[in-house]
Amino acid sequence: MFEEPFRWMEAISTRHSYVQEKLRKGQPVIAVPFKEGALMIGFTPQPGKIFEVYDRIALGSLGHPADVERLRMTLLDMAHLEGFNRSEKDVTIARLLQFGVAPALKQNFEEVMRAPYLVKLLLMEMNFEDRPLFFRLNYDGYWEMFKKGTVIAGNSKESEFIEKEIGKRDFASLPLEQALVEVSRLWEESKKQGTEEEPGAEKETAMTLAEVFENWTLEAAVLTTTRKKSLFRWVTSSELETLKKTCV
Repeated sequence: MFEEPFRWMEAISTRHSYVQEKLRKGQPVIAVPFKEGALMIGFTPQPGKIFEVYDRIALGSLGHPADVERLRMTLLDMAHLEGFNRSEKDVTIARLLQFGVAPALKQNFEEVMRAPYLVKLLLMEMNFEDRPLFFRLNYDGYWEMFKKGTVIAGNSKESEFIEKEIGKRDFASLPLEQALVEVSRLWEESKKQGTEEEPGAEKETAMTLAEVFENWTLEAAVLTTTRKKSLFRWVTSSELETLKKTCV
């Protein structure tokens, strides 16, 4: 196979199709700036979608839980090793991706005899100028940086819709309470796009916020400049209750 470039390219194309199909039902995770920091939010049938990686770095994910955990631990170990060997200011998402996780994912994906990672990652960072940055990492090692926020989703129409809406809206001017409401409603609007793409999956993809709050778990975390010791914190239960009352 390796002596025939066409067969290798065909195998890579098949791997893309395989991974995309496996991730197709992955629920969106959205990250945007708000007035005092950055917000990451995701609805999920089972917990384990959003994590803290380092003081100024948060991680959102979709995909196979085992693959997510493996990459989470890799990022965690790299961040602490970088902070210990160099300095806290050297622990940035760009360095972790460019010199660590992204090359490993690319190598894994191109070795067609190995199982690919079934995962997409979204990372957000509050830099040392207190400006939020957002990164998206694909299963094949390709990564991008965004300033206004971004999304990962298994459904391409949902992802494209949310990304366009993020570009149109000024989330950075909103207080946290309003940002939570706007992102939740954006998530709900995106599900209608997914329904159009997959008519046979209406019951799953066209859920309303009321149904989601009733049956699923909402995970939300922020990196906020108002905290002195640790910038990362989970959105509190009282903030979530307020969100439910406003949206439902």
